[in-house]
Amino acid sequence: MFKKIGVWVMSAALVFTAGCQPLGGLDMNQAIENELKTNSYEASLSMALQYDVGDTSALSESEKERVAFWNGFQLNLSSLKVNRKEQTMSAKGSLTAAKLNVPFAVSMDKDVAVLTVEGANKPIVIADWRTNELTGLSHELTMYDDYWFYRVKRFLKEFHLVDQQEVTNKAIGLLAKNLPNAASLAVDKKTETIQGQTVSGHQLRFDVSGEQFASLFRSTFKNVALDDQGLRELAVVIYDKFHPELKELGFAEELFQDRQLGTEAVYTGAKAIALYLTSEMGGAWEQELLSQSKLKVDAFVDDSKQIRQWNAEIAMQSPPGVEEGIRGGKLTVRMDRWNINGDVKPDMISAKDAIRYEDLSNEDNLRQVVQPDSAFFKLLKEQLRITEKYLYFYIWSESDLDGVPGAEAEGTEAYPAYPAYGYNAAYISGNNTAYVQGKELGEGLGYKVTWDAGTKTMTIASSQTEIVLQAGSATARVNGTDKSIGAPAVLKKDALYVPVRFVAEQLGAKIKTEGEESLYSIEVYKP
Repeated sequence: MFKKIGVWVMSAALVFTAGCQPLGGLDMNQAIENELKTNSYEASLSMALQYDVGDTSALSESEKERVAFWNGFQLNLSSLKVNRKEQTMSAKGSLTAAKLNVPFAVSMDKDVAVLTVEGANKPIVIADWRTNELTGLSHELTMYDDYWFYRVKRFLKEFHLVDQQEVTNKAIGLLAKNLPNAASLAVDKKTETIQGQTVSGHQLRFDVSGEQFASLFRSTFKNVALDDQGLRELAVVIYDKFHPELKELGFAEELFQDRQLGTEAVYTGAKAIALYLTSEMGGAWEQELLSQSKLKVDAFVDDSKQIRQWNAEIAMQSPPGVEEGIRGGKLTVRMDRWNINGDVKPDMISAKDAIRYEDLSNEDNLRQVVQPDSAFFKLLKEQLRITEKYLYFYIWSESDLDGVPGAEAEGTEAYPAYPAYGYNAAYISGNNTAYVQGKELGEGLGYKVTWDAGTKTMTIASSQTEIVLQAGSATARVNGTDKSIGAPAVLKKDALYVPVRFVAEQLGAKIKTEGEESLYSIEVYKP
């Protein structure tokens, strides 16, 4: 994650602006080639994001919250250690978001990330970090039976980092040889002090903005579109590394069963993209995006053609006259590097006694692991809303549910009627009470659910709340006190259905009853 933030942005920006022609004694092609071959390094890294915010009255509450979260965002790493051969890295520093400062340390290998965070009493593990909701694809897509979501997620899980690096290197190399130099590019001989050592090399400076930015962009992709050999070489690498995964995505599977046809398909797609970006249609969004953009870079490349320092500022501004919402923004990045291709050993964090990040979505777990008065707790609970839950139950007729074969109750668990209509099912009774399965409601909101088959009693519990419901009874025991439900819990095919409003509200959740969706579904929300 941090490796991509620092290095690939740095390489791509240098490629985009520096071009392929030597200038002032500095051969940027060689510097970029060296960068792509770099196996290890140590660094310090800082990033900051600042918005130019106008009138926010027209923004939704969620949009206002996102602006407040990201405006002033900072990432400061005092130590970053990367070993690409071993596919490991570690970082130590702090993150600032929504005016909350959170010191942390993290280590990552090709599969697992482990964090220690100030305010947490044990390490936190993010398994499969490339596809985890915290670092990868949004968990919101999982609410739907989305064919492409699962295809892409599977593809990313099989996306080997070594193969990814080879494809990225090939793509950057293709861009590098097809880029002209930026007109504002300047190079001077200079010495710098890095980690207490005096280093000689060249300072590279450029400032690209407005129409020059857009022109450089169009020229780049025009040259790429005409570079048949470069595109075909890239297509071969992509096919050879990922043709099983490409076939899995479902893009004309028969093409990817044959190497010649598969590489031709990749080549044709890449060329079509490059042509589109140079066309009038592609130029419309390009003009809108880049005409108000500015990129300013000050980089230091040592005499061995290694990038040692990097200071960049990327700014974007809305067209004149726009006064609402986010009118613009500026991202600044600084990186100093040393011990390049040296014996770099990342500080790997033990996962012993760690808790999985997704388990923190249970509020009991969150409060046990993270101090409630800490900045980290506020970040997770109030900003990232890690404990937030949305449940959807689809309304069926009661007679339909009566005909669904139920699963046998096993052990202490209350199993739902599954898979037909019973899963995520709701019904409206004759007295206009909405019912859902107690197990799905309780567990979906993060509570532990147990079932006593002998007494036909269900218990929904957390460290702060306990609700006991019994089939046929219109009374529930809430934290030791009997309360009227208004309608009895109902046992259907070994699944206990409970009045959704009463139980949800006792568990701190709310029921959405307005809108067209309420005619065929029940939405339960817990902040």
